[in-house]
Amino acid sequence: MMRGPFGPGTIVLGGGALLLFVALGIGLLLPTEWEAGASGTIDATPAEVLVFLDSPEGWQAWTPWPEGGLVRSGPERGGGASIRWEDAEVGSGSFTIDSVESGRSVSYSVRVAGAGGAVMRTDGSVSITPVADGGVSIRWTETGDLGRNPIMGYWALSMERAQSVEMAKGLDRLAEIVRAGR
Repeated sequence: MMRGPFGPGTIVLGGGALLLFVALGIGLLLPTEWEAGASGTIDATPAEVLVFLDSPEGWQAWTPWPEGGLVRSGPERGGGASIRWEDAEVGSGSFTIDSVESGRSVSYSVRVAGAGGAVMRTDGSVSITPVADGGVSIRWTETGDLGRNPIMGYWALSMERAQSVEMAKGLDRLAEIVRAGR
């Protein structure tokens, strides 16, 4: 019986490697950018909501943060207020309030150093609009870039849906905290 140049093990390993390279190649071609949003209403004044938006400590009250290792810098509130962290699971990163527009909106940026030194960025804003019945309408939007990484390309495909769900949960927590503080 004559054997070919490749045994069954070589064929299986070679086929697996080929599939891996194809999957990574497709991942490199996928988009790395995403955008998400959520909105809701809160029975509060713009000032009561802004307290939780114009400082990193306010955000910590209603959004998830890395455990420990937080270093605060910049002013207490408004543009330039920032927190940096070093976390074994999340990586190192920063959250910075970029600007606050007189009780109407807050813009921020998040930077996280990922695998291989790639920086994942998220830029967001929360707008506050008074409504006729005395509450406020909140619109929270984010855009992000996960960096050029073949695995992150697959993750970016689900980010809009997944992040929008998390943002809606965050707005629910914000409404609860604002109500509890009244």
